[in-house]
Amino acid sequence: YRRLTSLGLLAALSSRVPLESIGYLKPVGQQHVEVQAAAEGAPPLRVDKDCRLAKEYFGLRCEYKHMSPVLMPRGFTKSYVDGEIDMERQKQALLHAWEALRAAHPNVVVEGTGHMGVGSIVGLDNAAVAKLLGLEVVLVCEGGLGSAFDELSLNLAVCAAQGVKVRCVVLNRVQPAKVEMMRDYLGRALGRIGVPLAGLVPTEPFLAAPSMGDFAKLLGQRLISGEEHVLRHCGGVQFVTCSVRRFEERLAEGEYSDRLLVVHGSRLGILEACLRHHAQTGEIRGGVIFTGTRHSWAPDEPILARLRESRIPTMHAPLETTEVAERIQKFTAKLNATDRQRTEAAIRHVQAHVDMDVLLGGTAAGG
Repeated sequence: YRRLTSLGLLAALSSRVPLESIGYLKPVGQQHVEVQAAAEGAPPLRVDKDCRLAKEYFGLRCEYKHMSPVLMPRGFTKSYVDGEIDMERQKQALLHAWEALRAAHPNVVVEGTGHMGVGSIVGLDNAAVAKLLGLEVVLVCEGGLGSAFDELSLNLAVCAAQGVKVRCVVLNRVQPAKVEMMRDYLGRALGRIGVPLAGLVPTEPFLAAPSMGDFAKLLGQRLISGEEHVLRHCGGVQFVTCSVRRFEERLAEGEYSDRLLVVHGSRLGILEACLRHHAQTGEIRGGVIFTGTRHSWAPDEPILARLRESRIPTMHAPLETTEVAERIQKFTAKLNATDRQRTEAAIRHVQAHVDMDVLLGGTAAGG
């Protein structure tokens, strides 16, 4: 949800100033992807994944080589403690990227990583980065009234220690029924310390809903039918353990029409029922994952052919159902440039609930 605020800010800027004047910087990244370098024939670059989303979705003109100057992949902190990494060089790389972006783009959105203390072990936590670059901070927090203010207090203390000014606060993942109460009480609490509340973003289930492509990546598989629906979002996950008869009743009632159905590969009766119902009504608007590690449990070729004909997005995960369930339960789908439907919905959602003028400090210039 922190990323929503950055996307909303980029969208607000793009509606006010020329696109070529906008830059994006992720000073310290953790999860990286490979992208093509601007220079022809140059090897691919590794950048934080949020950089690709910002650049590809908005069509930003800034160069990847300046957008993600410091990466801290797994094992980075151990290498630092062992004396294998020169953080002064990392800081100089960050300053060089910042200066290059500012020279080419008067308006730069800088997105931090996690809470204010992330990266403190190497001296590049968010507050230290803000101080290094001479920036004010927008704090994005979540939780209820007390827990949100507790989290804010810790982040404010880190900022104060670095002498960094907090421009405003955005509260994320607020229960819709509590938005007005939180706006009143948290707004008054923040008013006592002179920090504006720029907005409260209610929870929106669709924004966290994985696509079939997300599930395929999570399970390390590909769709074996319905490939054209790789970006389809399902209305929840249903592990099918009931009898075929009860399953057919629930299909008829419309209960499973938009669900991701997870079925053990040995339960071909469930797959048959699913195919029959779809052939008769066309109402299967979700997808199917069938599980099982034994090859003999996978559907045979005639059923696979019918699945392909139905165009129901389907994949086979050669794992036990319990492992699939555990992976799905722990999974949080991230916004990405490919899934434009969800990204566009996220931007509309955050812009409807956050005062972008407060985030921008009353001006579209100055980063």
